[in-house]
Amino acid sequence: MSRLRTLLLLLLPLCLGPSLGPGSEAKVTRSCTETRQILGSRGYSLSLLPPAPISGEHLRICPQEYTCCSSEVEERLNWDTEATFRGLVEKSGSFLVHTLAALHRKFNGAFLEMISSAEHSLALLFHRSYGQLYSQHTPLFTGLFTRLRDYYEKSGEGLDDALVDFWAQLLEKMFPLLHPEYNFSPDYLFCITRLAASADDSLKPFGDSPHRLRLQVTRAMVAALAFVQGLETGKDVVNEVLKMPISEGCRRAVMRLTGCPLCQGVPSLPRCRGFCLNVAYGCLSSQTLDPDWGTYLDGLLFLAEKIQGSFSFELAAQSIGVKIAEGLMYLQENSVAVSTQVLGP
Repeated sequence: MSRLRTLLLLLLPLCLGPSLGPGSEAKVTRSCTETRQILGSRGYSLSLLPPAPISGEHLRICPQEYTCCSSEVEERLNWDTEATFRGLVEKSGSFLVHTLAALHRKFNGAFLEMISSAEHSLALLFHRSYGQLYSQHTPLFTGLFTRLRDYYEKSGEGLDDALVDFWAQLLEKMFPLLHPEYNFSPDYLFCITRLAASADDSLKPFGDSPHRLRLQVTRAMVAALAFVQGLETGKDVVNEVLKMPISEGCRRAVMRLTGCPLCQGVPSLPRCRGFCLNVAYGCLSSQTLDPDWGTYLDGLLFLAEKIQGSFSFELAAQSIGVKIAEGLMYLQENSVAVSTQVLGP
């Protein structure tokens, strides 16, 4: 039953009142007076409501014992209790939809803000460190952040390619600066980038920085994208469930829970909490929320924990500029060894 806890708790208005102890019902005096008052106030014709309990062989849903309901009253109560339950479900479901939508907007805005903040931080760092050289190659860096946004907002694809292409383009720009005495052709520079990206790692011009940046950014962005898509999916699923018709079994169960006490002449008798939750659970389960809904919630909670911990994009975003700077420093400090690998001794 914990699988549907969120919606079940929102349906607790069906279960108002304390739980009954053993033998509590036996102490209740059955009378049609209160039933007539309640149903009369709802517009039921008093001519259809007997002043005292009558035999209930005619009842189709409620127990066929002494009753305060005619066949017409039971039938109308059946539809009225369904409408009340549907209203509670729609109200509860709408609350859940709005909650998921609000979380989606909040997370989405915060995530995009972190990307922009990382881009701004990198620009400040590189302006201080490289000045005009950075200004000349600004599109290379802004292009990386554009592709990160595109991955998150549009495609969900090409993240690895974006990172590989960035380091390749950075090498194309930086390698000639290490050897101003040479005039490298585009084909030659392309060959160098292919060598740097080879699987055998024979040439690592930026050291381990590309690998470490890829690991941290990829796992953080994949987790963030899965989380925000999960929020959107959950909202859509609940919306679809709210459109589904209530099953006949659910309708009868809700009638027994909320309508039949009126027919039995004990409208004030507190409802059994366990019975109430079982009815709500059965109705929601019949609308395909369980067991997949429980798996969905477990997955969403798992992702929420990850993106606040080791998969945090906030930490990854803060490290983008630092790791690129570390890679450039490695290239400068090891330029002789890198050049020897490329140009020969």
